[in-house]
Amino acid sequence: MTLITAAELLERILAGNRGWAKGSSERDYLGAPTDPLIHQPPVAVIGCSDARVMPAAVFGAAPGAIFTLRLPGHYTDIPVAAGMGFAVATAGARLVIVLGHEDCRAVDAAFKEYRTGTAPDKALAPLSGALAAGLYEAGGATSAEHAVDVNARHTAQKLLAQCPVLRYEISLGHAQLAVLRYSPSTKLLTVLEESVMPPRDATHSVD
Repeated sequence: MTLITAAELLERILAGNRGWAKGSSERDYLGAPTDPLIHQPPVAVIGCSDARVMPAAVFGAAPGAIFTLRLPGHYTDIPVAAGMGFAVATAGARLVIVLGHEDCRAVDAAFKEYRTGTAPDKALAPLSGALAAGLYEAGGATSAEHAVDVNARHTAQKLLAQCPVLRYEISLGHAQLAVLRYSPSTKLLTVLEESVMPPRDATHSVD
């Protein structure tokens, strides 16, 4: 069976999202096995844990097609990057997506902390502080809405920095890293980055 390329997977996800937004009940397996006992998802996602943003539903994807890692503000660290490495190296994911979304409470708190230096919510303080630091590293944000996109792009860069398997597979042309933004109000996706590449001086070895 011919594998669907990462570029084709992204096109099908965008089409599936448009159908889902219109109320379609069709679900695309995206080339994943229909046998529920086989774990070979072609797409891996790092997304927010917001209950309104369920990647498989948003993508119009069938069960078994999406490997998902979810944390508030899609915060990424070494364990998360290792999980993504597993998805690519062992499960066979070819398209990796960072899925940000509008009206993200975690990113909103991070932006407020970035602007004021004070955590607006004690319960979110450790996370908002880490995300705020990411906004600084990425060059800052001008608004909470802008921070959503800055944070999503920064997550992609952190994945590349912390996941050598992903860097290696991208360098070989076997994988693709994309950044998308979801709108809970319209239910539609926007492509922020179609293909994020590692820095030229990055090490491509998986050793």
